[in-house]
Amino acid sequence: MKYYNLTSSRNRKEIGKKPQSETGNQGDIQQDFIPWEGKIDFDFKLPEPYLEKRAKQVSFLDVAFIHPYRFLVLDDSLLSFFKKFNLGSYQDWKINTWQNKELIKKYNLFLLNDTKQEEYIDFSKSEFLIGKLGDWRDRTIRKPVDIKSYTDYVYLKNDLRKTKDKKRLRYNKVVLDLSNTTEDMFRLVNAPLGGYFVSERLKNAIEKNGFTGMDFKDVSELDKVEVQI
Repeated sequence: MKYYNLTSSRNRKEIGKKPQSETGNQGDIQQDFIPWEGKIDFDFKLPEPYLEKRAKQVSFLDVAFIHPYRFLVLDDSLLSFFKKFNLGSYQDWKINTWQNKELIKKYNLFLLNDTKQEEYIDFSKSEFLIGKLGDWRDRTIRKPVDIKSYTDYVYLKNDLRKTKDKKRLRYNKVVLDLSNTTEDMFRLVNAPLGGYFVSERLKNAIEKNGFTGMDFKDVSELDKVEVQI
């Protein structure tokens, strides 16, 4: 099954303004105690986006201070539509949104709890390099490094951050193995490739039903990504 990276639309006629929300009350979503993975099993202050005057109230809202690798902002209709598909574990919260000082009550904060980078990225077949910040364009100082697993990747990435010479881990190729994938939506974080991804079935259904505010890019067309289906 083909998959697509789900992002906010750049069609100004459709969205009016990008992002639709540049300011607002951030709540707690950028605090360190909000996890990037897993279920959020405690109460927290929800964000309140303020829509720009020219922004259109699209189905999929682009909010500048809400990281798209963590949360999505969906209107009631799109949220209900998503729930008809195979999403795995997720959570949603009703949030207040404002435009021209008027309260809009149709938007929701959405989170896929589980992440799939360890399962879907084949680290042993991907290609990684170690380089120095500021000199990354100099190919002569890049050093290939062998990484066998997600655990290896996270360990080396964190270990390099402690070095004084500002070396960092980059990738030359990421192999995404989707041969056994069955979900209509999955999420990747803390990996060379990140974000929300949807199946071709869900993408086609979204477009057929006229939901707005989204763009889709075939994962095989993403930079430095090789897909196994």
